[in-house]
Amino acid sequence: MAMLDNLVVNIAMPTIAKDLDATNTQLQWIVSAYTLVFASLQITAGGLGDRLGRKRWFLIGLTLFTATSAVAAFSQNIEMLIILRAVQGLGAAIIMPLSLSIISNAFPPEERGRAVGIWSAISVSAIALGPVVGGVLVEYASWHWVFLINVPIGIIAWLVTSAVVRESKDESGEVATDFPGTVLITAAIGSLTYGLIEAGNRGWTDPLILTMLAAAVILGLAFVYVESKTKLPMMPLKFFKSGNFTGANIHSFMISFMIAGIAFFMTLYQQNIHGFSAVRTGLAMLPMVITMMAFSPVGGTLINKVGPRKLITFGMIVAGIGGLLLTRADVNASYLDLVPGFVVLGFGMSFIWAPMTTAMLNSVDSSKSGVASAINGAIREIGTAFSIAFLGTLANRKYQETYNHSQAIRDLRTNNASDSVLQRMLDTIGSGASLGGNFINSLPDAKNLSASVLDVIREQSAIAFVDGMERAIVIGSLALIGASIVSYFLISDEAHAPVTEGLENVDVVPAPSAAD
Repeated sequence: MAMLDNLVVNIAMPTIAKDLDATNTQLQWIVSAYTLVFASLQITAGGLGDRLGRKRWFLIGLTLFTATSAVAAFSQNIEMLIILRAVQGLGAAIIMPLSLSIISNAFPPEERGRAVGIWSAISVSAIALGPVVGGVLVEYASWHWVFLINVPIGIIAWLVTSAVVRESKDESGEVATDFPGTVLITAAIGSLTYGLIEAGNRGWTDPLILTMLAAAVILGLAFVYVESKTKLPMMPLKFFKSGNFTGANIHSFMISFMIAGIAFFMTLYQQNIHGFSAVRTGLAMLPMVITMMAFSPVGGTLINKVGPRKLITFGMIVAGIGGLLLTRADVNASYLDLVPGFVVLGFGMSFIWAPMTTAMLNSVDSSKSGVASAINGAIREIGTAFSIAFLGTLANRKYQETYNHSQAIRDLRTNNASDSVLQRMLDTIGSGASLGGNFINSLPDAKNLSASVLDVIREQSAIAFVDGMERAIVIGSLALIGASIVSYFLISDEAHAPVTEGLENVDVVPAPSAAD
């Protein structure tokens, strides 16, 4: 539920805009309010779970998420929906890190890889299933069901958790009560996430964006200083002395950075360039989802036999190659041209998430698994936000460059200088990559232009969109392949005792090494 709601609402945006009379900025904040709170509060929520009881706080998160989903379905105005999405993000911030923390406590290290593999397959598949579920619900029911679908799932999850999950908490005697650190890290991540979200709209040089990013840096440095001086820090900085922990978080950022960009651009490509429906757009990514769900448990099983370093490095290289294969997409490409890229990408990702998450969990004592998982989750959400802002900006610039330098567009501008409707249409379509291709058909002025003129604008904007998308995908894919080098040197295949805060006498069950 928590991962799905990152994306499931996107497909419903046009219907929500019509029913609730929302502006474009308000629509963006339906998504951003959720992402902002989700990213900002995971570390705080994970620490509270470790401190006060993981099962208890997981149930609180489920209750909050489920109840908010039910109320959001009956929102009377856009402001109410945005506020409820923020509260829903708080529920998700509690659910996500504690789901991993509960798994970490339920399984010993030698079994944890397989369990995390299943968790990874289900969680990551939400990236592709979000548009599918959203499309089906919007097309055959209404946008209200995008939220109502969470209610029965949440109730079932609550009942099952109550019945079968054992309560656990940090019994080390070193439970953190670090209020200043909690405030600083929440404010730092909130400022960073807000700045990244709005950078795509305002531009990277906007004074507000520069202020928010500067505030994030200052608050982050203040957090590091406070944590280094606090006896019982909320986020032990010693975690980052572990190459496995640091490497896993770098890779979590990079894979989120790449896959969020691909999901974003592929959704627009299928709908705007090829005219796919919402449902068909979601189904288009099923080859990636099926491959990933099939092989992720295999990747989890191989952790103890092969070692996380080899699996992660292999997976990142393969996933990067899969991303590069998606550059076969052009204006006239068929869907079958993209299937190999989706399959290779899904196969590569199958060997990243479970080994990466297992390496992260095994690098800290299980009593600290809640806050460790929360750090990883927050970094993952920041990677997603940074992907949309950074890759979106690069794609937009390339789109505008290709579109405005097109000889066909120049000729239309020059030969019809007195036609204000056409000039306005040319300016609108040229303003951003999300407006390329068939988007022109939805504009009111389209009916006032001839079919031949519309065809020229549609074709040239589609070509420009593909150019921008290709730039974004290539950069994301090459960055992932480059990060595979980091994984090889940071993450170790050897079993190491977890980093602890004064828990030198804790017994650790080592996972068998590749040699075993």
